[in-house]
Amino acid sequence: MARWMVERGARRLYLVGRREPLEPVQAALRELAEAGAEVVPMQADVADDAALGRVLDAISASGLPLRGVVHAAGVLDDGVLEQQSAERLARVMAPKIAGAWNLHRRTRALDLDLFVLFSSGASLLGAAGQGNYAAANAFLDALSHHRRALGLVGLSINWGAWAGAGMAGGVKASAQRRQGTRGVGAIPPAEGLRWLERLLAEGATQAAVLPVTRWSLDLEQHPAGAPPVLAELVREDRRDGAAGADREDLRRRLAEAPAPARRGLIDAFVKEQVAAILGLGPAHPLEIRQRLFDLGLDSLMAVELRGRLQRHVGRALPSTLLFDYPTVEALTGYLADEVLAIPVAPAPSAAVPAPATDERGARIERLKEMSEGELSELLLEKLDAIKKRLK
Repeated sequence: MARWMVERGARRLYLVGRREPLEPVQAALRELAEAGAEVVPMQADVADDAALGRVLDAISASGLPLRGVVHAAGVLDDGVLEQQSAERLARVMAPKIAGAWNLHRRTRALDLDLFVLFSSGASLLGAAGQGNYAAANAFLDALSHHRRALGLVGLSINWGAWAGAGMAGGVKASAQRRQGTRGVGAIPPAEGLRWLERLLAEGATQAAVLPVTRWSLDLEQHPAGAPPVLAELVREDRRDGAAGADREDLRRRLAEAPAPARRGLIDAFVKEQVAAILGLGPAHPLEIRQRLFDLGLDSLMAVELRGRLQRHVGRALPSTLLFDYPTVEALTGYLADEVLAIPVAPAPSAAVPAPATDERGARIERLKEMSEGELSELLLEKLDAIKKRLK
């Protein structure tokens, strides 16, 4: 953003952050200085109103008017809803809500050329494990509309992930591959800046820039289905894409298949869903007795996988599904015998004796590897399941 502003003629920039700039940032600042810009790094947390006040006082004392604000602060602390706490909510919401409101309140009397809020697509579509982050960004969207109602400049952009930059830059490769299989890409920084410039020129109040290549693939991950505002996009996408037209109902395929082939069909279906969640390609075949958590499945992926399976089998599945059936083989057996209730001939592999393992010991080892949050989630889910059985 600083480079973009310098290229557009800005000659003095104040870069405010909670920490001192690291050496790579300092090197970039020196490059901007060589380009003729004065870049002043300042240490402050925008959520701290007093600290922000000192920053703005220093800018005012320079004698040059402040002409624009870009709010790009943010913190991630992902977790399913049951794991959230007041502290985790506050940590994520502070830089977005308190920070943006402090900037608005302290600059609303100034004649600004721009007031840009970096929001997220999560506030429009939701995102698994990001209820706190989605709510925080929804505040930014509302603030932009509020400023426009007051006759002030304001633009909130619901960004998708930026390639190699921003908070999505640290996402592990498997998660990035999984996003690709869901029809979601990443925004090249140069393209993102072009969109920013276009939206500013058009005088937009709120706009979404989402690198979604296949809406039908992405929105099928949402438990409630496609939001009505995007329903037409999904219909168009399905008309244009062969993948959507070729999708068949699992129950019908099982009913049409000969009995000896049904377990293999379910096994292939489960493998396909697991591979999509983990972002695994054909070069990484799944072993039916390999524990999915050992392959990198985390609690958020487990929620997403359970949602996928529910939609295909047409029935609610237990919240502890992946803990109770942690392998492809166990999932296949459960879906075939207890959920779909279709007589299934034993698979050839079922005649092969399983390796002698201590299942109780394996579960204990898995518990040792889990984080405190995952243990809390599992305990709550187990207690909830017991309560339901007692009722």
